[in-house]
Amino acid sequence: MRGPGNLPPAEILPDRAAIESELERIAASPKFLKAEQCLRLLRYLVNSVLDGRSGELKEYTLGVGVFERPETFDPRTDPVVRLEARRLRLKLAEYYQQEGVADPLVIDVPKGAYIPHFHLRQAPTVAAAAPAKWLLLPWFVAVSLVLSVFLGAWYMLAKTGPSQVVRTSVAVLGFRDLSSGRATSWMDQAVTEVMASELSAGQQLRTLPPEDVARMRRELSLTPQRMYPAELLRRVANNLGADYAVTGAYLPQGDRVHLDAVLFDLRSGRQIAAVGDDANQDKLSGLAQDCARRLRAHLGLRLSSAPGAAYPPVEPAAMEAYARGIERLRQSDAVNALPFLQRAAAAAPANPLVHSALAGTWSMLGLDSRAQIESKLAFEASGKLGRVEQLEIEGRYRQTSHDWPRAIQVYQALFTLLPDDLEYGLLLAHAQGNGGKAQDALATVSALRHLPQPIRDDPRIDLAEAQSAGALADYAHTRKAAHTAAEKARQRGARLQYARARLLESGAMQNLDAPGFADVRAEARAICAELGDRACVAAAYRIEANALASTGSPAKARPLYAEVLKIAGDMGNYLEKLNALEGIAYTENMQGDLKSAEADYREALAVGTEIGVLKRYPVCLELGEVLAAEGRVADARAFGLEALTESREAHDQLEIGVSQADLAHALALQGKYPTAMAGFNEAIPILREVAEPLALLLALLDEGDTQLKQGDLAGALKSDEEAREIDRRHRGFAQPEIELALAHLALTSGQMEEAATHGRAAMNTFAAAGREGDRLEAAALLARALIARGNIEAASGVLAQIPSPDGKPFPIEALVQYRIARCLVSATRGPHTEACGKMDAIAAEVSRLGLLALEKETRVARDSLLKTASAALPH
Repeated sequence: MRGPGNLPPAEILPDRAAIESELERIAASPKFLKAEQCLRLLRYLVNSVLDGRSGELKEYTLGVGVFERPETFDPRTDPVVRLEARRLRLKLAEYYQQEGVADPLVIDVPKGAYIPHFHLRQAPTVAAAAPAKWLLLPWFVAVSLVLSVFLGAWYMLAKTGPSQVVRTSVAVLGFRDLSSGRATSWMDQAVTEVMASELSAGQQLRTLPPEDVARMRRELSLTPQRMYPAELLRRVANNLGADYAVTGAYLPQGDRVHLDAVLFDLRSGRQIAAVGDDANQDKLSGLAQDCARRLRAHLGLRLSSAPGAAYPPVEPAAMEAYARGIERLRQSDAVNALPFLQRAAAAAPANPLVHSALAGTWSMLGLDSRAQIESKLAFEASGKLGRVEQLEIEGRYRQTSHDWPRAIQVYQALFTLLPDDLEYGLLLAHAQGNGGKAQDALATVSALRHLPQPIRDDPRIDLAEAQSAGALADYAHTRKAAHTAAEKARQRGARLQYARARLLESGAMQNLDAPGFADVRAEARAICAELGDRACVAAAYRIEANALASTGSPAKARPLYAEVLKIAGDMGNYLEKLNALEGIAYTENMQGDLKSAEADYREALAVGTEIGVLKRYPVCLELGEVLAAEGRVADARAFGLEALTESREAHDQLEIGVSQADLAHALALQGKYPTAMAGFNEAIPILREVAEPLALLLALLDEGDTQLKQGDLAGALKSDEEAREIDRRHRGFAQPEIELALAHLALTSGQMEEAATHGRAAMNTFAAAGREGDRLEAAALLARALIARGNIEAASGVLAQIPSPDGKPFPIEALVQYRIARCLVSATRGPHTEACGKMDAIAAEVSRLGLLALEKETRVARDSLLKTASAALPH
């Protein structure tokens, strides 16, 4: 068992010369040239182990022997050894991620002890015909960087257990304005931002994210005060999981401002310290920094000596606009935050903090392309910041750029440097999930559960687990994790987190067909509405609408999408607006109103173009499907090709597969069956690979229809049966589409009774769902099956139940099937020549549109009618 003062029994030291060489490499690196105390400590620790004196490496010995403290040195009151050891660990982690990435040996100082460990890196195996080493070096360095970051994170997380001491956490609750007017209300946010940044300088403290504090203030109806009752402070501690809180008040008087800052121990509710001072208003940032440094001293923390240890204060000319913008951004009011932050960026064009805030605003509005521009400006301006702050800025930039591989590396590096920081772990899991690595995200969640309490009990860990499981379509896992998150949030009084967890839980319940999901969702929506979280309310309506639309209830889904659209308009949220427009257009498409669907998809396309290419090409696909249904195949193919090109550039396998399937369907409508089948043969394996059941099912049905048109009845049956099996595994969400496809197959195969059975089942289901276009096609197939069986009156009755589709924007395939059926019925009651003439007109019309498949089907039906009529004549 590994003890704090002994080397592990199984560990074998590398050669002394190798260790000394590595120590000199570290000493010569830029990281340690200006870190004299760190280097002195490292030399002392390494030489002590090499000389067999590891048992002497105690905190007192190091304080006296390395840092020249007197013999009266007391480690309990002077934390110099602990602080310098923490700084040394950070320096070593940075070194091995940069200059030392390819060093043959690694020196580290594990947490909780002062005995360095030495690890030999395994040399790479060289093949007999290996290329020149200089060709492999860039690849080797890149792989080594990733591996060292990953292994470093694993090692540090493995060392972090329930008993491991982590950095003290502090929340800045805000400052009360003691003046009578609102002209200086912005100073609250300005002081809060500066003080939070200064308190976290050098990463000796964990400052809680301002977003979490803003959420807590909303949930507890907390307004800034100089003093709070002890009971309320304990509720704050329970909600945030913080150790300390900073609050206070300020009084502007003329050109000067007086600031008081108070430090509370949240666990006891006691005041620890109070500091105050005044300065000119244009020196507000410096005043806040000075107060923060004095509070740090009360916590026994030194000032950070590292250059760029914190974010620089925003320039005085931009401070008011920045603070007013940030205040609104924390309230999720991106529309009103935007002009203030744009004004701040104009006044401070080189400040990375301002550009980063502006990027966050554009992201909240759903405009990824503009967010990417601002986050890139922030990244380019971050060169003088500390390493942690640089990585934070880069992480945001990679997120907005959807560069998930690099985002994962950045957040892995941050989590390695500061493994007790939950925020970096959550950001890592988020990046992994978005980067298509949901299993890795679950592994990160598992690592977060090994953090000490109360960090490991944060409900956001369970939410991250639920989202990762949802990405894997493991809805039972999602439901369980979301329910756990909700319970933890409830116990903390974190009502917004509770509502969001319940919202996620309701979606999983609905996917599992579990009763009560609607009540869970309604509860979540009510809490969000009460707390003013409009984004959460919109999400609740959208989730419910998506579920209704996907289960064949477009008429019920449409008003919910309309509500989402209204909220999105009020919020200025382009992404939610896009979601709502796509939803409305989808319901219109399902109901057969193609003209309205086309108009709304075109509006959605304009919004998607504004957001960025990743949101544009899925709308291109949806619009192309509507145009194909209208018979405008050339236009549909143009949008399909655009979607295919852009999805390939984005490496979006799902949309690549859907694009190829849609293009294949368009080719089949044009009668180009071999080319269409080649397209399906490319699309369907991709859709099987990404495991998206609905997209795969619809592609299989289109493939089966194409095979049917070629006369390949066996192939069509195989495709339809695979689609039916998928539908069985997923609660029958596409049951009417399956029935319609089987009706087509049976009709072509001459199995008229079976065709009638499938056609009637499809017609009734479509009618109940309000899907008039699909109902029209199903009724036509049923009527044709009844006519073939000689039951003309029943066929006529079926068609009579359907309101005339003439002049209505129904899908062209449904209209042609209906008109053929109507001609066949009329031929039994009048001259065949009149019915044949109408069919000739139908064939000519679809021929002009280039729909050769429909033209052929119409002419086959006409020829069959003539053959029947000829057989009925006397001989």
